Amino acid sequence: MAVVSTMKMKKRSSLLAIIPLGAGLLYLGSSVTDPPGVPERPAFLAATAADADNGHSEEERQVDVVTAIAEIDYAPARAGFLEAVVTQGTVGDRKDAIRALRHLATDEAIAILGYALGDEDPRVRNAAMEALEQIGGDEALAAIASATADADPAARARAVEALAGAGGYSAAAYLELALHDADARVRATAVAALGDLDDSRAVNIISQALRDPDPEVRERALELLDELSDEAQFHALYPAM
Repeated sequence: MAVVSTMKMKKRSSLLAIIPLGAGLLYLGSSVTDPPGVPERPAFLAATAADADNGHSEEERQVDVVTAIAEIDYAPARAGFLEAVVTQGTVGDRKDAIRALRHLATDEAIAILGYALGDEDPRVRNAAMEALEQIGGDEALAAIASATADADPAARARAVEALAGAGGYSAAAYLELALHDADARVRATAVAALGDLDDSRAVNIISQALRDPDPEVRERALELLDELSDEAQFHALYPAM
């Protein structure tokens, strides 16, 4: 999946490259005129050169690329660097890049986080899910919802929880679809997630689970409907509370 935004250079007099450097990436590009906000010699390049002059080993010269990228104000360029970390870095680097993407929260960042949901390491997948949950909005919800098709029921259940955490108008519709999951645990999670939504449609959707073939799912739906009904009646009687 390629979502790296192309940086349009006004002038290029030397090579621009991203190469693996242990725990991070090194940006090479002297005498390059970049878009506004992109430094010609980023802080981490200068720091690496300074460390080399001091006789430090390559391992000692590892630079936190995510911290350095935070200095770049041109969002597409930053997203491109972070995608490279997500696809090439170590597990720790990938998690750091995901945290930076969460703060970036652009469409490009959300697309990269969606890609990270398929990472081979569960820690990276969970970090990406948490980031999308915190970003919220329709684009993030769509990325989270894609994980409800995962082959692993536990991963689908986690995605269902994240849909409720992200909220938004589309969340109820995605959770309604999850009520038809093949795994009863996922369906029960969807019922509970609907109960956490601040959405007037939730009661009608939860009612569908009263016909679920699994008795535990039906019981959870009934309990939630009772709770939501009592809460609605309470607020009707005491609207100021």
